[in-house]
Amino acid sequence: MLASFSLYTLTLYFITTVFLTIFKRITTIKGLVITFTILLLINLLTFISLFDLFIYKQCIINLELIFFKFDWRMFEVSLHIKIDMLSYLFILLVLTIGFCTNIYILNYFKFEAKETTFYVYINWFIISMILFVLAENGFTLFLGWELIGLTSFLLINFWTDRRGVLKSAFKAFSFNKVSDALLLSFLIILWYTVKHSQFSLLEHDFVNNYTLYNIYLYLATIGLIICAGIKSAQLFMHVWLPDSMEAPVPASALIHSATLVSAGVYLLLRFSFLLAFYNLYDFILVWGSITGLYGGIVAAAQTDVKKLLAYSTISHCGFLFVCVGLQWTWLTITYLFLHGLFKAATFFCVGSFIRINKSQDSRLMGINNRLAPTETLLLIICASNLGGLPFTLGFFYKKFFLAISFFSLTSYFVLGCCIGGMLSSLVYVYRLINYTCFDINKNQTNLVVKMLQNNENKVVNYWSFSSIIHIIAIILMLLLTFFLYQLLITLILTLNISFEQSGLRWIPSANIINNTEILYDGYYYIFYLMYNLIGIIICCVEWRYSYTSYYKWYFITFFVIFIVVGFIYLIIKTQLIFIFISFYDYLKNI
Repeated sequence: MLASFSLYTLTLYFITTVFLTIFKRITTIKGLVITFTILLLINLLTFISLFDLFIYKQCIINLELIFFKFDWRMFEVSLHIKIDMLSYLFILLVLTIGFCTNIYILNYFKFEAKETTFYVYINWFIISMILFVLAENGFTLFLGWELIGLTSFLLINFWTDRRGVLKSAFKAFSFNKVSDALLLSFLIILWYTVKHSQFSLLEHDFVNNYTLYNIYLYLATIGLIICAGIKSAQLFMHVWLPDSMEAPVPASALIHSATLVSAGVYLLLRFSFLLAFYNLYDFILVWGSITGLYGGIVAAAQTDVKKLLAYSTISHCGFLFVCVGLQWTWLTITYLFLHGLFKAATFFCVGSFIRINKSQDSRLMGINNRLAPTETLLLIICASNLGGLPFTLGFFYKKFFLAISFFSLTSYFVLGCCIGGMLSSLVYVYRLINYTCFDINKNQTNLVVKMLQNNENKVVNYWSFSSIIHIIAIILMLLLTFFLYQLLITLILTLNISFEQSGLRWIPSANIINNTEILYDGYYYIFYLMYNLIGIIICCVEWRYSYTSYYKWYFITFFVIFIVVGFIYLIIKTQLIFIFISFYDYLKNI
């Protein structure tokens, strides 16, 4: 019932967006508030439906709706959608980031003439992603895929009066067209092989049925992997992502942090039975590990903060491909949630710094700890989680990721690339925090920095460019990140939700869990200890660049407080989820 009702609200969200598109010239702030309210309702209903599915039903939801159907000479075209566990999780991710992005837009485009236009583009992109992940056949999947490419082009090309924006937009659009051609070829060959494109039936067709093996479908499956690699910005297919940072910050936070780049990962998860049928997981493993190492190294050399985050996204997308290659679906989904939400919050913080300094060059920043102290603190939290500093969610998750990799991987090359990529993340996280917030001595060309440097004893303490709406959006994103991460991990590992879908393992075997616990207590713990120490040293080694003792201790005191909070979080983490479950049971029995 809840799933059906949430589907009705999705339809209402679609109708509202169509209304905004048609009447955007006369739509005032009231229309935006209405859309914002509907999106909030959709988020709540989706979360409640997912929680009810996890706790009480412990099964997938097969809700199939055929909106129209057209038959012509054995060729069937229908707009067919289906809600299962995988699509529900991706919808939850897209709507969560989309909800916080809509809050952020309310103030970011406050003085822009095309605020409603940008709002329409953002919400059409969200609808396109929802259609893509709900697709049950090839036609619906390709339609959603095309709409994602079109709306992302409109968002990248939003600043039409800026130099180089159109070139960057067409570069991204050209790569999208290559991926479109590969996906269309795959769907045509797949239909020619099995005479249908219903995803729920395809898995049964390919299970131990080697009569369907043919060289054309094998090459088409390789093309599908390349198609997913283009959308997820893997190595050699990644050049469009740094250039697409010409888009406004809210668009970058939404489409370039977790949603657009996750479309390729979703495609691989949806057709995982073909990857297993042709044994192509090793290719995905190697490609993803090299991408993770390359993205981390290049990100450490960037001075443009948005391109630094772009290459960071490339690195993390490589790790996502490694998770897919390991065939751990729950690991992939959780990593996707963790990276997407924290990366979007990091984009929000960086967007505030760009508006303050009128530049994306980190060498022209360095005083943001005074101009925007709240965003500085939030940036440190987000970047620390992305880099995997001690007692953060990213730290514990990377430990578990490496622990599983040690027992699952036989290639030391892949494992070495993963370790190198994760260590390089410490470097670019340090550069991002230090250069944008604390490194005042190297930024002599910024007039604001020079003025504050010459009057360091007479700084106006109330001078702040922080916006309450921006801060609310970032804090809400962080709270949702911590809660959703704990919810996913606890539900999957504690409540024994064990089912398999599309040949993918959702629950690690008891052997892997036991070996992981032994690993934490064994000699590999030395590596994790060194990993932690390197993170602390990198973040504190140049604390002397803060030109007053107050800001030296401000930086160090934060990490002390963060470690204490981490200990408290570890103590109460096992209790919070069961308190929530008890409260949910109480509300359901009323």
